[in-house]
Amino acid sequence: MTLATLSPTCVLGLPTGHLTAPEPQLVGPGWEVLLMPARLAHLARRTFARSTASASALGWMFAHAGHCGIFLPEESGDPAWPPATTYLQTGETVTLPPPDWRFTDWGDTTSGWAGLDGRLLSRPLLVHPILTMIAAEIPYALPVPEP
Repeated sequence: MTLATLSPTCVLGLPTGHLTAPEPQLVGPGWEVLLMPARLAHLARRTFARSTASASALGWMFAHAGHCGIFLPEESGDPAWPPATTYLQTGETVTLPPPDWRFTDWGDTTSGWAGLDGRLLSRPLLVHPILTMIAAEIPYALPVPEP
């Protein structure tokens, strides 16, 4: 799967609705993934949504098995991301939900797409410092608060 095949209607290079369950995919080329606990992702998304200057910093977001992931350009692993996160490089495997699954409950562990707005790739230079600050200061392992 290439960056070009990641689109709202053809996330896995297959027609929408073709997949019925989350499926492992190889990461890249052209993109990599940062996985984080769902609560940390929820807090980050709320933080970025409050600022018009950084509202476009987060790209698409997906959820699977209690974690959320964002797509980053290749070689975005330096500097290191916060300890609670997992950075997946090109060639590693990530489980993506089917294109038409939507994720709405931040306290749930189901799979789905939490955001398909705007840019596919998140902007690591904007996301990294904010995510690092949130991870260091907020107990994101606690249950997700109600919106």
